[in-house]
Amino acid sequence: MNHTPRSSVSRRAFLGRAGAGVAAAAIAPTALSACGDASGGGADEEVVGGADYEQGSAELTVQLGEEVGGINYPPEYKGPKARKLEPFGDGTTEFTMLGRTIPDLDYSSNYYAQHLEETTGVKVAYQPVPLGEDGTTKVNAMLSGGDLPHALMTGMSLFSVSQVSVYGQQGLFIPLDKLIDENAPHIREMFDLFPEMRSQFTAPDGRMYAVPSMNDCYHCKSSNVRTWYNTRWAEAVGASAPQSLTEYEALMEEWKSSDQVPSGAALTVTDSSTMMNLFNFFLGSFTEVSSTNMLLRDGKLSWVPSEDAYREGMIWIQEQFTKGHFAPGILSLTPEQYQKLGDSPDGPQFGVISGASQGSFTAAADMTDPESVARIMQPLAPLEGPGGVRTCDWDWYQIGSPNFVITSSCPDPVQMIRWADYQFELGLTTSMGRGEQGKGWDYADKGLVGIDGEQAVYEVLPGGGELKDQGWWEWGPFFKSMSQRHSEAVEEGSGSIEPSLYEAGKAYEPYRIDKELKVPTLAFDMEQSAQVGEVEANLTQQLTQSFASIATGKADLTKDADWTAHVEAFTSIGVDNLLSIYQEAYDAQH
Repeated sequence: MNHTPRSSVSRRAFLGRAGAGVAAAAIAPTALSACGDASGGGADEEVVGGADYEQGSAELTVQLGEEVGGINYPPEYKGPKARKLEPFGDGTTEFTMLGRTIPDLDYSSNYYAQHLEETTGVKVAYQPVPLGEDGTTKVNAMLSGGDLPHALMTGMSLFSVSQVSVYGQQGLFIPLDKLIDENAPHIREMFDLFPEMRSQFTAPDGRMYAVPSMNDCYHCKSSNVRTWYNTRWAEAVGASAPQSLTEYEALMEEWKSSDQVPSGAALTVTDSSTMMNLFNFFLGSFTEVSSTNMLLRDGKLSWVPSEDAYREGMIWIQEQFTKGHFAPGILSLTPEQYQKLGDSPDGPQFGVISGASQGSFTAAADMTDPESVARIMQPLAPLEGPGGVRTCDWDWYQIGSPNFVITSSCPDPVQMIRWADYQFELGLTTSMGRGEQGKGWDYADKGLVGIDGEQAVYEVLPGGGELKDQGWWEWGPFFKSMSQRHSEAVEEGSGSIEPSLYEAGKAYEPYRIDKELKVPTLAFDMEQSAQVGEVEANLTQQLTQSFASIATGKADLTKDADWTAHVEAFTSIGVDNLLSIYQEAYDAQH
């Protein structure tokens, strides 16, 4: 099979400038012949499928197990089912696998790791790397040194879709299409239920190089612009949640003059890392905005921060800083300092804030305590602007991520794909997050209600959320459809934040931008990725600087000269080239 890179750009250039992806240096292409067949023998291209293999064309050689009886699925349930699983591995091969780690997780004692080995019969030696930059450094060394494990769990943003694609085309990761189609009935069931899970994670060459884990998080679709308001402060001045920018400004003025609002408290604030999320919330009152700053208008890519309606929104934000409605701390607060404002012993020291969840603004989100900042702050729905615009960003394509790859050093890819496939069964997917059944969670009795108001499928047992070294975070194979996520029972006294986030999602959904406006997930080749990563980073930095300039009075966007300078800065960085690359990839893939 030919895995020659499709461009002359060096791998170091691609990985060193790949935007949000791992800045790793790939090793030289490894021949696919290093991959064994199902019996652990030599190379067998037929195991993984030839270059011309058509997705979905092979018949399953492994069938789904019998459904477990007595599970109370709601009528419209669409997701993983509980099935009987029999071990298939013989334990003679010990597979090496990269996995992420966090405090209180030890793979040698972790419940889920041991449960997987018992359930599958597959023995795995985990090679843990931490989250964040420390983990990235370790992965860099592993890849550049040529010491590939047999498989990698790549969730929690370890690799982007583009990186997986390029690694696969270089021969580091093997194509999984035929392996899945013949040996992974649970994954195929997911593809049948949700065809976009196959199409969205297929590389431009028509191959799938990573198993995509589904995580169709409803409330996450608006998390980039989720904004909250202080209900106690509002009640103190006899106000309710504002519905428009005019009402927002009136509320700010009342808070400024009220003796019920702590002196020196921030009226509207967030930390510097989520500054753009807050601004995008308010900009949605002037025009449709996306967290990527790009939209599709009639099939053509556009850079929204250069549009006139965006200028109107920036001028309004500029005025809010001048009036003292927006706190200067927006430009400089760290996440830790931001949380301290929320956890003040005198109650939250802010009025309107940004945050994907309560954990963004408090270190102790106690949903059982009415006096907790997590309960005092409630979601603020998008606001109507002066032209009647009332929209919000909505991450339509946030349905999952490429979470598991098999490398060219793997001695038995069939066992590895089956190991991944088993985890798409309901019981294992649930245990991944909640630990041992009967201790951390169990199936729900009939009549228990889930997050979405339908029959619950499972419940978290008392103390189940505090068990240590039980499960994993979302870095490996799993199948969390929206039905599965919402089927967690909501019980009186529950400390879960999920029900409140579900309600927050409902508050934003009526104002979501149309799906046709959003740029879908795209996979770039090596040359494209090298350019995209660098230009995107520079454009984001420039946009942030533009907002800092209007916040500090260094620029005034009511002046045409300052607006022209704002637009021309993007042009000089290369926004037109970026749009061209995105357009080329979009036209080719969609």
